Amino acid sequence: MARTKHFATKSRSGNRTDANASSSQAAGPTTTPTTRGTEGGDNTQQTNPTTSPATGGRRPRRARQAMPRGSQNKPYRYKPGTVALREIRHFQKQTNLLIPAASFIRQVRSITHALAPPQINRWTAEALVALQEAAEDYLVGLFSDSMLCAIHARRVTLMRKDFELARRLGGKGRPW
Repeated sequence: MARTKHFATKSRSGNRTDANASSSQAAGPTTTPTTRGTEGGDNTQQTNPTTSPATGGRRPRRARQAMPRGSQNKPYRYKPGTVALREIRHFQKQTNLLIPAASFIRQVRSITHALAPPQINRWTAEALVALQEAAEDYLVGLFSDSMLCAIHARRVTLMRKDFELARRLGGKGRPW
């Protein structure tokens, strides 16, 4: 017999017939076939309330109930600054170039096209690599000098005025 929920306070007419059928089954075999189960060689398909023909006889998945916000497993969050310091150490160990080569070469070609005479339009691969290394070295130095200016101003956030001051003090870039 399939499991069903029994409600003590509510009485349903379907439950009364099932109770009569189960009591008659306990008394002995009957001549009338019941809707549940197979008695006396009945080859009728048994219907189970938890399975359906559409699911192929498998039980349907239970719907997830809404859990309170506090009991969900949250992903681990590092303290602010921990990941930044880890990334700094990671990039300081690396020796490869940080700017993607294709976009850097595209910028070099566009600047060359805008500023150089039309006869100069080709670059060797070694010249492009040397130019990219020099540009990255300049940017890293500028960022470190700008960070020192921000720390001197008792800040940890880089601002535009830090870059301008670093360029003025270092004599880098266009003169003021």
